Amino acid sequence: MNRELLQDTLTFLIIALSIVTGLFLLSLVRMVRLSRSNKRMRTENAKMEKQAALQQMEVISVHHDAMSWRARIQRQFDALRSDLSHRLQQADQGGANALKELDAVHQQTLAVALARISELEAALAAKPRPAAPAVPAAVSAVAPKPPPPPPSSLPALPAMETLRIQSLESELNAARAELTNVKQQNAGLQRALLLARRRGSMTPMRKSAARHAARSA
Repeated sequence: MNRELLQDTLTFLIIALSIVTGLFLLSLVRMVRLSRSNKRMRTENAKMEKQAALQQMEVISVHHDAMSWRARIQRQFDALRSDLSHRLQQADQGGANALKELDAVHQQTLAVALARISELEAALAAKPRPAAPAVPAAVSAVAPKPPPPPPSSLPALPAMETLRIQSLESELNAARAELTNVKQQNAGLQRALLLARRRGSMTPMRKSAARHAARSA
């Protein structure tokens, strides 16, 4: 009885030892596999850290280049805007001076033309009228009437006074035409100056809109 119990106990112990040995071997194999996996993951982790560091450095370099490029473009744009503003001020000042000179020349030309027209009108108004020579009444009563002149085949030439009046009228018409031409030129120059000012004022507005669009983009 004791022997059978002892055999059963030994058998149970052998079975238990076999199970424990198998589990131990399985745990050893699992540990070896886990150590290899951890080693491989540590290697990959080191590689990933290096790649992340390189990418971070690249991102920082790109950001630095972008900031430097933006600062350079901003400086160039500020210099260009200052230059254009200065040129616009000079153009406005030159246009104002040109308009003043044009007005002065126009006023001077207008005054000369008006003076010339006044002189011509005064000359036309003060033209002398030829007077017939006075003949005594006795002589005219006694003297016989002269015979009528024979008809001439040639037309009568205009008198000197008529030629002078015609020349004065032609000069007056020429002066009036010149005055009208000066007025038309003055109006055209004023329209051109106004158009140039409008174009100059629209250019900074377009550039500011383009700058705002570039910033928003």
